[in-house]
Amino acid sequence: MRKKVLGFFLILLLIIVPVLVLGLKKVERGEIGVKTRLFPVTGKKGIEQKALNPGLYLILPVAEKLDIFPGRIQKLELTSVPGRGDRPGNDNVDIQTSDGTTIYVDATLLYRVAPSGAPRLLSSLGHDFLRRKVRPEFIAVLKYKLGELNAEGFYNAEERESKAKEAMAEFNRRLKSNGIEAVQLLIRDFHYQPEYEKAIEDRKLADQTALLNKSRSASSKAAAEVARIQAMGKAMAKVEAARGDAEAKKIRADARLYLELKQAKADQLIQTAKAKGDALIAKAMAGPGGQRIVALEMVDVLKGLDKIVVQSGGKQGVNPLDLKSLLKLTGVEK
Repeated sequence: MRKKVLGFFLILLLIIVPVLVLGLKKVERGEIGVKTRLFPVTGKKGIEQKALNPGLYLILPVAEKLDIFPGRIQKLELTSVPGRGDRPGNDNVDIQTSDGTTIYVDATLLYRVAPSGAPRLLSSLGHDFLRRKVRPEFIAVLKYKLGELNAEGFYNAEERESKAKEAMAEFNRRLKSNGIEAVQLLIRDFHYQPEYEKAIEDRKLADQTALLNKSRSASSKAAAEVARIQAMGKAMAKVEAARGDAEAKKIRADARLYLELKQAKADQLIQTAKAKGDALIAKAMAGPGGQRIVALEMVDVLKGLDKIVVQSGGKQGVNPLDLKSLLKLTGVEK
């Protein structure tokens, strides 16, 4: 009995150990895992809808399997540069514009498998999603959206970038159900058919030449206008300077005239005052006071005489002791 139990555990161990060894699977960093149950041993048969993050997982041999998808951003490049694109040789995209012109475009798509979209990708496209869906849809949306531009529109960077954004949005709309999303869509380069490209270059050169001539003409006109304004400014400055000189001369003449008038008026007032003073003096001298002043002045004159002879008898006689008769003698009093 004991040998049977021991044998049973030995057989069980021989089964479990290989299962553990063979069944341990690792999802590396930058990868997304999807588990599929081939037989309903540990759950419902089919693809498990929850993606597996990096780590170790037990996948039962035969009963389950693990699919690994890249989780990092991937690049799809369509270009005419040899050895650089998705396929060898010329691999750019020919776009038919709205005006019937063929334009060859080099474009790059940066895309990735959405972290939660790997189970949908496995059920819809499998591992061949690049060839089956990503590449065809990328080319299709480029032709669709860039084809809405005309040939001239490709020279307008803003219009071109706007259509590139619309193309990326259309790509995401088409592949959302497959668990794939675009990160960036870039228009690297584009060129026309040689003869059409030369015609456009000639036209652009003619337009630039006309614009240059127009700019030169406008510059000449502007220079002439500046010279005219400067000449006008100088002339106005001279006029204003002459006007200022004339005004200054007039002010100085007015000032001199004003001073002369004031001086004449002052002289007139002085002469009038002097005449009035002389008249008052003459009037004063004509009266008794004036005679006394003369007598006093005579006294000053007589001060210098040692002797004076006067008649003392008769009608004309003068008594020296009689002041009144002396005044009469000198004519001060009558």
